[in-house]
Amino acid sequence: LPVSMNENETSILLVEDDPITLQLHKRLLSAYGKVYSAKSFDAGKKLMSEKDFDLGFFDLNLDGELKGIELLALAQNHKVYPVVVSGESQDEVLEKAFLKGAKDYLLKPFSKEKLNHVMARFFNNKRHVEFEGLINNSFITKSKEQTDEIYKIKNLAISSKPIFINGETGTGKRVVSHLIKDICQASPFIEINCSQYSENLLASELFGHKRGSFTGANSEKKGLLEIADGGIVFLDEIHALSLNSQKTLLKALEEKEFYPVGSNRPVKSNFRIITATCEDIQEMINKGEFREDLFGRISTFQINLLPLRERKEDILLLLEYFISKHLVQILLTSEAKKILKEYSWPRNTREIQDLVENWIVEGHRLITPEVIPSHIKNNTSLKNKMSLDAYLDMVEAHGLSDVLVHLKKELVLGMIKRNKTMKKAAEIMDVSYPSLSKFLKNNRGQRISNKGQGL
Repeated sequence: LPVSMNENETSILLVEDDPITLQLHKRLLSAYGKVYSAKSFDAGKKLMSEKDFDLGFFDLNLDGELKGIELLALAQNHKVYPVVVSGESQDEVLEKAFLKGAKDYLLKPFSKEKLNHVMARFFNNKRHVEFEGLINNSFITKSKEQTDEIYKIKNLAISSKPIFINGETGTGKRVVSHLIKDICQASPFIEINCSQYSENLLASELFGHKRGSFTGANSEKKGLLEIADGGIVFLDEIHALSLNSQKTLLKALEEKEFYPVGSNRPVKSNFRIITATCEDIQEMINKGEFREDLFGRISTFQINLLPLRERKEDILLLLEYFISKHLVQILLTSEAKKILKEYSWPRNTREIQDLVENWIVEGHRLITPEVIPSHIKNNTSLKNKMSLDAYLDMVEAHGLSDVLVHLKKELVLGMIKRNKTMKKAAEIMDVSYPSLSKFLKNNRGQRISNKGQGL
């Protein structure tokens, strides 16, 4: 069935110089919106300059020439979604049309089914544009790498598979989960922080319990997984789950069925799961602290959030954003901006927000280096890195061999985190997967410290 919309919502431009074909195509397109027609290149160009259109259908052969191709470039400038409609089937002609901006094409004559397919692509593109606006308003970043990662969210509405969000504390994992909720239009949306519950209480929260199943269970309780039937459950800090809870959750995900605590009757629930963590899950898997099969199940789609130290272009942008949320005016001097941009922001966006709040409370309106907290001035990103003296201290305390093993392990784990899998990391480092796995297994507990601080 065609994707119909109110004609007031979709404005369509049709440029076709054959009168009979024009009437036929206009009748087919009228099912999707208000159609405006033009019989020549000049008439089509004039209409685009006078009125806003959502999409346009352009015949390539106009006035005896391939002038329809010129309309494609004009359509791009006027933000019109351009579709080619032509009897031309030569590859070089169609290639030129796509290079000029065509989003799709229909060869004459075309059927309602083919038109419906093109329209479905248009409406999907329109939704993606709307999603991008929603994302840009909610997640503040100028980093292309981070933007590309966040834009993955646009495609998640067409699937019910699990989503895994990975990022340090304060990078915006909860913001992303709510963006997914809005884009998927999920209801209900249930969220829980796994680190806030003991193992027994978490089982009760997730799966529910029967009355009298444990001390304090004075009434029957529905679990969050049951309440989330048809919607999304967001499990933040998933790394905090015990191995036993991980096993139970894995079974519930595989079967969409689980048993409330103290019950022998299963409960079915068709929920989608989003999980998030600030920990290195791969390292936890290597240590036997997190089930690899559960991670495989929850990470069908992965979204990785970069820390601020890896997207420095966002630091001043975020400061301006949080300042703009207040009625007062705050001005940063150039010297202050330089210091703030060099700081490593270990708590990421959350730390920027807290700093701005402090400025507001303390009455600062002109931010100079003097009013910037000393820990920011003294702990720049460069000072966050180990100095040669620190390495020498480690060698004196532990010996060169142990220090080299430690550094090798840190490099390996960092490369695995960057490339998502151990196999990919092994390929990049030009070592075999078995030897890499064996190295991590043999050095699972290896840990040295410098002046009392774990490295």
